[in-house]
Formats: sequence, structure tokens, C-alpha cells
Amino acid sequence: MLKLAIDDFLRKLMQPKLLGLKTAIGLIVLIHLVAGAFLLRLEFNNAPELYFPKDSPASVLERQLRAEFPNDEILISLFTGNDLYSKEFLAAIDRVSQRLEQIPDVDRVFSVTNVDHIASSADGFTVERLIDLERLDDTTAEERKAHVLKDRFIPGWLASKDGSSLALIVRTKKLGESRQRLAIEAAMHEAVKAENLDSKLVAVAGPVALDAAEMRSMMHDSILFTPLVVLMGLLLLLWVVGRLPPVIIGAVAMSTVTVSCVALISAMGQPYTLVTAMVPTLLSAYTIGNMLHLYAALQRMRNAGFRRPKRVIFAMQFMHKPALFNMLSTAAGMISLVLVPIPPIQVFGMVSAFGTLMIYLVVIYLVPPLLNKYDRGPWPKRGSGFAWTKRISYGIASFSMRYAAWVVAAIALLAALATPQIFKVETESDLLKFFNESHPLTQSTQLIEERLVGVTALEIVVDGPGRDAFKDADRLKLLKSVQDWAETLPEVDRTMSMMDIVEEMNWAFSGEEASARTLPHNNKLLSQLLLIYDGRDLQELVNNEYQRTRILLNVNVHGANAIQTVIEKIEAHLEKIEAPGIKWQIGGAGRLFSDQEDLLVVGQQHSFMGAFGQIFLIMLILWRSVPAAVISMLPNLAPLVFIFVVMGSTGIKLDMATVLIASVVLGITVDDTIHFFHNYLERRHKGRGVVFSLARSFEASGRAVVAISILLVAQFMLLVTSSFQPTSHFGLLTSTGLLAGQLLELLLLPALIILWSRLKIRHRLAAV
Repeated sequence: MLKLAIDDFLRKLMQPKLLGLKTAIGLIVLIHLVAGAFLLRLEFNNAPELYFPKDSPASVLERQLRAEFPNDEILISLFTGNDLYSKEFLAAIDRVSQRLEQIPDVDRVFSVTNVDHIASSADGFTVERLIDLERLDDTTAEERKAHVLKDRFIPGWLASKDGSSLALIVRTKKLGESRQRLAIEAAMHEAVKAENLDSKLVAVAGPVALDAAEMRSMMHDSILFTPLVVLMGLLLLLWVVGRLPPVIIGAVAMSTVTVSCVALISAMGQPYTLVTAMVPTLLSAYTIGNMLHLYAALQRMRNAGFRRPKRVIFAMQFMHKPALFNMLSTAAGMISLVLVPIPPIQVFGMVSAFGTLMIYLVVIYLVPPLLNKYDRGPWPKRGSGFAWTKRISYGIASFSMRYAAWVVAAIALLAALATPQIFKVETESDLLKFFNESHPLTQSTQLIEERLVGVTALEIVVDGPGRDAFKDADRLKLLKSVQDWAETLPEVDRTMSMMDIVEEMNWAFSGEEASARTLPHNNKLLSQLLLIYDGRDLQELVNNEYQRTRILLNVNVHGANAIQTVIEKIEAHLEKIEAPGIKWQIGGAGRLFSDQEDLLVVGQQHSFMGAFGQIFLIMLILWRSVPAAVISMLPNLAPLVFIFVVMGSTGIKLDMATVLIASVVLGITVDDTIHFFHNYLERRHKGRGVVFSLARSFEASGRAVVAISILLVAQFMLLVTSSFQPTSHFGLLTSTGLLAGQLLELLLLPALIILWSRLKIRHRLAAV
């Protein structure tokens, strides 16, 4: 009884019934209404914190550090001019600082008018303002400039070493949203403009500006390219089917799928990020692709003489089985991205997998009632897009069948020759490379690093054996030797630690004698200096218990690989130091960023193997033959090889955007294989010959498959025009991968089937 029940369920599943028109329209409206409610709550956020797993060692250390020390996220504004040390400019820049310090998300603002300067006094030393606005009349501009450049900490930080530029640095509190960074950057520009200093502002950079620029580019591309991709898809759909009603129904299908998936992002409590922003483009294109398969089946039923509603019912039942397995295989490719341990990529995988399910439900169940009711005109004639693509698919497949061995050998040879390019692919996350050389952020970063120091932050975190561990002069001398060594690295522009402040106190306490700019020689003097210090900078470098301190590094490299190299150099040096009770760690935003490389490499491997394994299992279940599953997988692996060859040849890096490509392309290209192979096996089961079955299958299914490929490639090629590299690279690699997949599908699949059939014939003859 159970077997009969299962068989009855499978039979009904494989023969879906036509829904009523009111039911279909009601479901479409309901989906839009529910999705609309969630879309109103959608959060746009591309904050760097979103890309780091919360349980990673670097993230755990980061949370610990920020519980004791200030955030290392800053916004740097650089000013140039001939009057930077005039009373008017200094008063104006101080007003800008005061205005920015009123912003709740701002922790501290640094400028030459509000930072501490340690100086000698009759009582020992004093902590005073570097530039005292109340005493400006007592000095000239040149004297003020000389005083700034004479300070130990300011040149290379708040002033260029020649004094021609001054910086204003905004340090934020711990932020979690891109809109907060956008607001801080906008407030800075507004404050600068209010003081008429915008003509002197030549550069704005730093982590805050970087996130703001990414957010603006992401929003710009979403607003521009998503509608363009949709419009391109509808125009190509009109070219293929030659009629307006199926195009309008296609637009309804795209809208239903897209809004439900974007709403799912909101329902999951996840933000709309740079990565998930690619979901609407991908699913809009893929929806049109599935619609074309349905339209191809409708045309076939029309040519067979069927009228509505039988034409629609038979068409949906004819394509249902391959559509079901297409949904499963594509969802498998997408869901494999959850194996990449970067949260936005995992969300992209889950939402895209859900999107493939929605496409299946919409195309198979919600669209047919609309076609049955509203599509009453004639279908494409011989001059339509379907007829044109039919000639392409059949011509290539015919060539492949005639020269099967040569085709396979040639493709294998080309793959072997191109393999070295694959090994040139580098994993790299360099957020500045997301923008071209002419972008204001790129130029600002270059200018600031030329005039000041590198904007990448690292810190050596040092834990002592207990309370007051760093009130020990000998320990501080050990830490100072590490700091001095770090300054010799070409990638490190500047360092800062509690030892620097202690040395400055000792220097001032000794009457500003140059020879006294060293650490105290005994713990008694050290304790005395620490006791009388009344500034605020020291508390940002060592905790209240003097058990944990940090050495801040400004690094002039930005890519994860280069940052990791610096970290490895430091760690190798620290391992050689014998310091009982001392624990060394590397923290900061740079450390978080460098860890992404390992996450991407491991994630790409796991994701690809997961997608390959799941899709191969689905093929095995579908064809119930290991050789058939292997043959159907090979044409889909070939475009992945082509993608990595393109990446290796062009220098495109494996990053947060391109890591998606393999799973996306594998999930989509396998659809064509299922349609071809399904039609081929159906004819073989009816007793048709191999060549006849292949020819008829490619003649019947090829027109839709080629049309879909042209449509998808055209849509994704639109993204190549973006100046934002993640969008451009996603479009380029996806379109070239799909194009290569289609060509190899038409060339390799029939050739492999022919060779397989010959091998089986020889095996049978040998057995006889």
C-alpha cells in the first residue's frame, strides 16, 4: 500500500494540474503584498563587520579590544593651502572639530588645535594643547608651523612632514551600519563647507570613506542595472517569442520571484549588501530563462495541433520533470555557498536557492493559467528568434556528432594548454581595487598616504602576567624594542605606543634634553611619571590595570595578501622573543581583513565540492546511471575551467564577488544538460537510435537553450559597463562562463554521448 501511495504521489507530482485563473492571480497578488510589507523594513548596509564570522579568532579579539580601547575606524580629511597656520584657518578647523564631536557616533576628533603636547614645566612637565587658540596673537604663522613640525607625534599624522598639508581625523565609536558612516562623512563635508574650507579640502579617505563609497556604488548599480537587466530580458523575450502578452506575463513572473527573494533577505533579519545586491539581477535573468523553456514547449504543442487549454497543460507537463530537476540542481549550486564562512555570501546562497524554488513554482503553477487566459494570438513563425537559434544549436550539435572523437580531443588539448593560467588565479581582497584609478577615493587614499601615513590599521596586542605588568621599566624596554623593529618594515609608516608617551614625559621632565627622550631606567621614576600624567592619550594605549597594552601600526598596504605578509613577519619576529608571561596577538581592522583570504580559499573549495557533489547525486538519481551522470557533468565543469582561465589571464582576483561565480554558473549551465539529456533519453527509451535521438533532441530543445544563453549573456554583459569592479567582474565572468557553457554543451555533450554509445557497442561485440 505504501509503495502504491508513493507511486501515486510521484505520478501526480510529475503531472501538475492547471490552477484556476483566480487562484493564480490571488497567489501572485498575495506574494506581492506580503513581500511589500517586508521590503519596507529592508535595511541597506554593507558594513565591514558583516563580512567577518563572529566566532573567528580575529573577531573575538576585536570585541575584546573594543571593550577596553577606542575603535580604530577613522575618517581622514586632508587640507592644503598657503594659510594653513593662519589664525583664521586654525580657528575654522577647530570649529569644524567641535561640530563633528557633537555627533553621537563620533568618539574623538583630532586636529592640531585639540591634541595634547607634552612640554617641560617648573614642576616637571605639563600636558597642554599643541595649538592654543587663545594664544594665537602671541605667535606668527611660521612659528606655529615650526611648533607643529617640532612635535614628536604630529608630522606624518596630522601634518605632512614639510608642513604643506594638515589633516583632520574623525575617530568613530563602534559602528554597525553603512548609513552611520555615510552620515559622518556627509556631516564632515557640511561642516567644512560651512566654514568655507571646501576649496582647501583635497582628499577624504579612511575606512569610513571606503564603506561610504562602496555603499554609494552598490546603490547606484542596483538602481541602474537591475531595471536595465529586466528591460533587456523583456526585449530579448519579445524578440524570441514575437508577441507582447507572453512578455507581460514574463514581467509578472520576474516581479513575483524578485520581490519575494529580496523580501526574504529582510525576513531573515539580514541587510541588503554588496553581495546580496546581485540577487535581483541573477534571478530576473534566470526567471526569463525558465520562461523561455515553457514558451518553447508551448510552441511545440501548438505545432503538434493542440489548442488551449490542452496546449498549456501538455506544455507544462512536458517540461515539468526537467524543470523540477533544474530547480534541484540549481538550488544545490546556490546553497553550496553556505559553505563559504562569510555571512553575506551565505545569505546570497540561501536566498538564491529559495529563488530557484520560487521560479519553479511561478513558471510551472502561476504562469500557465495566465497564458491560458490571456495569450490568444499566433506563436512565432520561422523568422522568429526561436527559428534562428534552432539553426545555431542544431548546426553545432551536428558538427559534434560527425567529429565526436576530434571534438573531445581538441577540447581536452585546449584545457590542458590553458591549465597553467588557472594556477595564476590569486585570492585577494583589496577593497580599494573595487574602484578604478580615477575614483575620488582611490586618488584621495594615494594623496593621503603620500603626505601622511598608510590608512590600514594593525595593532600588536600585548598581555602581561598580571595587574601593573606594564609599570615595569624592563618590560617596556622589551616592548619598545619590538616597536622599533616594526618601524623598520617598509610596509609600516608609523607606530604609536604607551612607550612613546612615557619617553615624551621623561624628556619633558628632564628639561627637554634630547638624551632624556628614552624610557625611565627604573620602576620608581616610571611610576612617578605615570602618576602625574593628566592627559587622555595614555589611557587609549594601556588599560586601567596596566595588564594589556597595544602598539598601533599604520600600514601602507591594503590587500589581504600584503597585510597577511606583514602579520607573518611580525609573528615570526615575536616567536623569537623570550618573554615569560607575555602573550602577543595581532589585532585591528587589517587583521580582520587579512583573515578573509583563508575564508575565501577554504570556502571556494568547500562550496565547489558541495555543489559538484549535490548536482552529481541529482544527476545520478535522474538518469539512474553512473556513466550518464559523469557524461552530463563534464560539459558543466568545462566552463568553470574557462572562467578560471579568464581570471588567471586577466588578473581578476578571487574575492567576495567572484567567489560566487563557480556555484552560480555550475547551477545554471546544468539546466541545459538536463533538458537535452532528458529529451535524448526519452527518445532512446522509445527505441530510437542514438544519432536520431540526439539530432531530434537538439533540434527540439536547442532553440530554447541557445535563446536562453543569448538572453542571459546579454543581460549579464550589461553589468560589465559598471565602474564598480565587483559588479563588473560578476557580469563579465558570469556572461563568459554561461557563453562557454553553452558552446561546450553543444559541442561536448553530443560528442561524449556518441563516443559512449560506440564504446558500449564495442563492449557488446567483444562479449559475443
